Amino acid sequence: MECIYILTHTSEEESIKYITFPSIFTIVSNSERSKSITKGNQLIIEQCDDNEVETNLVSNFNKPVYVQYEGKINEITIYFKPLAINSFLEHELNHYNSSNFSEFSPFEDYRKAMIDILSLQNDTEKIEAVERYWLSKLIGFKHNFLENVLSEMMGDENDAVTITELCKKNDISRTTLNKHFGRHICKTPSQFKKILRFRNAVNKYASNNARNNLTDIAYGVDYFDQSHMIREFKSVTGFSPKVFFDKTSMLEKKQIHWLFL
Repeated sequence: MECIYILTHTSEEESIKYITFPSIFTIVSNSERSKSITKGNQLIIEQCDDNEVETNLVSNFNKPVYVQYEGKINEITIYFKPLAINSFLEHELNHYNSSNFSEFSPFEDYRKAMIDILSLQNDTEKIEAVERYWLSKLIGFKHNFLENVLSEMMGDENDAVTITELCKKNDISRTTLNKHFGRHICKTPSQFKKILRFRNAVNKYASNNARNNLTDIAYGVDYFDQSHMIREFKSVTGFSPKVFFDKTSMLEKKQIHWLFL
C-alpha cells in the first residue's frame, strides 16, 4: 500500500468540495452509509442511511474530477501502488473495473469487513484492521514483464525511456504491452506515462528547487519541451502549468489543503 486516508465529517448541513486529479495508484474507497452519484466529471457522495457501506474502485480516470460530499462522512480510502492490488485479487484488476468509479466487492466477506472496520472509533485501530484484512487475502502476483516495465518507467526521471524502447528491451510488441496494462493497471502505457509526468512535475515544483522555472521542470520530468508540458497539463488538470501552480501556491499561503488524490 502507498497510504491510507481517513475522512470524517460530522455535519449534515455543510458540504465538502475539492478537485481530484489523475493518479498512477489504484484507489479503493469505503464509505459508511452513503451512496455515490456520477454526473460527467462530478462525483457526489451523499449520506444514505439505507446503504450500510459504499465500496468503490477507482483506477482509470484521466481527467480532473470534482468531488462533493453531502452530509456526514466516515470514509477509509486506500492507495495501492501500481500492480500491487493484483497480489490480493482472484481475477485480473480489469475484471472489477466497469467504470471510472466501479462498485467494488472482491471477496464474499468484504462488505461485512468494511462495515465492521468503519464502526471502529479509533483511527489507528481502523488502519491496523484494514492492513490485517488485506494481508489475510494476500496470494501474490507474478508477471513476465510488467514489473520490469514499471520499474523503468518510474526510475530516474532524467533517464526516462520511450514506450517503443521499453517494448524492445522486454521483447514484446506495443499491442501486447497495451493489453497487459489494460488487464492489470486499467490504463494504457501512454496514459500512465502522462499521469506519471504530471505527478513528477508537481513533486519537483513542491521541492522548491525550481519553482520559478517551468522550463527546468519540463525537461527534468520527461516532457519534450515546455509546449509539451502545457498540453499535457491542460489535458490532465484543465489548467496550464502556470495557472495550476499559481492556484496551489495561493492555497498554500492561505493554509488551505489542496487535495491531490
